[in-house]
Amino acid sequence: MKLILWLLSLHQLVWFISGAIAFSVITAVYQKLKQEELVCKSGFSLVVFSALMGVLAVLWSYDSYIENEIRAANMGLLLFGGIAVILALFAHKQVAKARLLKNSK
Repeated sequence: MKLILWLLSLHQLVWFISGAIAFSVITAVYQKLKQEELVCKSGFSLVVFSALMGVLAVLWSYDSYIENEIRAANMGLLLFGGIAVILALFAHKQVAKARLLKNSK
């Protein structure tokens, strides 16, 4: 019973919902790329790492604000959010390359 109460507490619930959102984003992107026949290992790997870094940025900031560490929250957003954006740009570039290769065939 204590385990269920622990799982349903607000703090853990935020982590579970964030994990579900990350999984949903990764699955949706994979299905879209597969539908357009643009799945490449490097592009999809970058998408996965970008989504995970984005979720980590949000969770880091959430936990830091809960602990009243405003500077740590801002640095988490800056660092992990910046990495997520950079990885997303590289993923976009890889998918664009795959699209060009597909169209040239």
